[in-house]
Amino acid sequence: HRSGCYCLNLYGGWPISGLVTATRDALYRATRDFMARDYAQDVADLNELIRKERSLSANLRPEMPPIPFTGDPFKKKKGDCVLLFGINPKWHDIGTDQYEKEFAESRALIDSFHDGNAEAFYKYLDLRRNYFCSGMKYGRHFTFLENRFRENWYSVDVPWEMHVQSMDCIPWFSTNTNDIDIEKVIFQFTRHPAFIAYIEVIKAMIDHLEPNWIHLNGKMGRLIFEGVFGKSEFDPMFGMDLKKGIRVGHCEIGDWEIPVLSHNFASRSSSPNTIEDWRMMASIWNDWLGLQE
Repeated sequence: HRSGCYCLNLYGGWPISGLVTATRDALYRATRDFMARDYAQDVADLNELIRKERSLSANLRPEMPPIPFTGDPFKKKKGDCVLLFGINPKWHDIGTDQYEKEFAESRALIDSFHDGNAEAFYKYLDLRRNYFCSGMKYGRHFTFLENRFRENWYSVDVPWEMHVQSMDCIPWFSTNTNDIDIEKVIFQFTRHPAFIAYIEVIKAMIDHLEPNWIHLNGKMGRLIFEGVFGKSEFDPMFGMDLKKGIRVGHCEIGDWEIPVLSHNFASRSSSPNTIEDWRMMASIWNDWLGLQE
């Protein structure tokens, strides 16, 4: 089989091309089911269930629906793309530019969807799909990653368009992650109905994209994926500074076994934060990927 994501048991091999429409529909359905949930109640539950022992709350925001994905999965090149996970979406207060250009309309559309307006769900999906081409992009987070993906893997103007699909490990918003207990997140991921519904979105996304690898931006994301989906603990990347947290491994998600590249949160001092860091990491990773065939 080709390097990257490969199927463990679905039809004994690669899904046939006639299933493209089926995987697209399955992703729509999983996303719709997830976004139909009472997000304020889910956040109330999770703020208690995943908070650190000494914190009063995990401090997820109850007023904002979660994000199922960012960018258009239906434009991606199947089998020639990456599924990138951040830790969780960053909250921006009412009145800020990011709130006004992204959050306000998203909230209104999901609330309208909950009131029975099916059309609002499709308008919301369009917002998520058009995120990188509509002026909505939160540049402080995405621009650094975009430049590194362009330099090392996809030499196109906008890697997000056809090659890099973005999601989050914890899809609910917060200002920071200081009050989140990772062990509790791992425990709840396969137990709380909100996380279980989100896993269905992740599985449907992988079925649809067949990504070459999963790319985890942040130690917290690595710990979650190791704990929930990992075949074993990920190995430090040989030849790179251990302090940057670069690790490689495999996850089993749904019917797929997928290579995983993870590192500490990009652009911080304790992460691969220079052009040279990424060039070396990409070179070693590409060689490692080739050995997985």
